[in-house]
Amino acid sequence: MTGSDKTGLTVGQELPKLSHVPTATQLFRYSAVTWNPHRIHYEESYAATEGHPGLLAHSHLRAALALRCVTEGLPGWRLVATDYRLRRPATPGMTLVYGARVTAVDGDTAELEIFEEHPAGVHGLEGTATVRRADKEAS
Repeated sequence: MTGSDKTGLTVGQELPKLSHVPTATQLFRYSAVTWNPHRIHYEESYAATEGHPGLLAHSHLRAALALRCVTEGLPGWRLVATDYRLRRPATPGMTLVYGARVTAVDGDTAELEIFEEHPAGVHGLEGTATVRRADKEAS
């Protein structure tokens, strides 16, 4: 994969970051709409019995926020694959910063690293995303 080509993307290019502060209400609602009954997302006393520092933000919500950097930062591109891993918990009230950086470009396909940065500067989520130019996809 090359450093840059006709796509206009360059290896090392960072997409605009997204900042988000989850709330307890958001976690409750996300649990409801995703039919996730795990009480660590909406019942703080229960989360504490499992040894958590408070309510926990859902892994899929966090990944979706990280992927927003890709989908909003690359209009005209379609997400075709993703992989991620949570490294640290995220709780309501934390300012989470999501970002993406181009790691490879090959024709009409690009790979990016995605991440969630916590207030202490450490990553709570790390992963990858593969995108393809939407106008180059087969119908």
